[in-house]
Amino acid sequence: MTRVRSTHDQWRAAQGLLSVVTTMKTLASVRSHRYQHAVRALEQSNRTMELALQVALRDHPDLLAGAGLADRATREEHLMVVVFGPGRGLCGPFAERVVRHAVGLLDDRGRAAASTRVVAVGARVARRLRAAGWPAEVTLTPPGSLAAVEDTASDLLTRLDAWLDGSVAPTLMLVYMRPTGSRTSEAYGQQLLPLDVSWLRALAHRTWPSRRLPRTVGDDAVVFRGVIRQYLSLGVVRAFAASQAAENAARLVAMRTAERRVEERIEVLGRRARRERQARVMEEILDVQAGFRVVSEG
Repeated sequence: MTRVRSTHDQWRAAQGLLSVVTTMKTLASVRSHRYQHAVRALEQSNRTMELALQVALRDHPDLLAGAGLADRATREEHLMVVVFGPGRGLCGPFAERVVRHAVGLLDDRGRAAASTRVVAVGARVARRLRAAGWPAEVTLTPPGSLAAVEDTASDLLTRLDAWLDGSVAPTLMLVYMRPTGSRTSEAYGQQLLPLDVSWLRALAHRTWPSRRLPRTVGDDAVVFRGVIRQYLSLGVVRAFAASQAAENAARLVAMRTAERRVEERIEVLGRRARRERQARVMEEILDVQAGFRVVSEG
């Protein structure tokens, strides 16, 4: 009888766990959808920034020479790497994958650089980076919601501004997970600085999408620097949004797997409880029959 109660208690506990997992799966699905929508919107904004750069460079190709975009081979490299990790757990090997990619990049380029600075977004990636021999100089808290992305990105940009003071020409890399489908993602390394001069030149000669050609207004160099600043800021915000979208997609997959396993466990416990209940009922029937025979024979 004690074992029947124990099985029933396990069944009830599994039912409670299933409720929690289902709730987490629903939240992950909603958040993943929101972040993926934000990523798509930011991609459109990125296209707008490219058009602005195209106008500035088409009208003033000489801006390339004074934009501080020297070839990496002609200067001493100062590397800055920002690694974006998960804000919460229960998302599978998300942190391990992004850190593995970041460590590969750091081992390849960081040891040869004149100086290397690492920023970790999230305590989980910070611990793994430290264990891999690349401790983070700064650890930021990942945004807990879509509304918090802007504030966290602003905090990171403020710190980057303090480092990008003109005394050095750093290489700025962002390492994060980005969605490749509704349930899949990949580790990605994006170089924000220095901007690729060949890409900028190709951008300047790209066909304009309409018949009306806009013109820049104001000081050319100031406008160009402002557009580059906005382009870099947008790159940071996109990295945050992509990382959060990939994290919630990974959590959604993990919760679906957990939900399936809990449902299987509930089914197993249910069958066991029914068998034990039947065995208990049969035992009581046999007891009654034995008692009846004793009374009858007596």
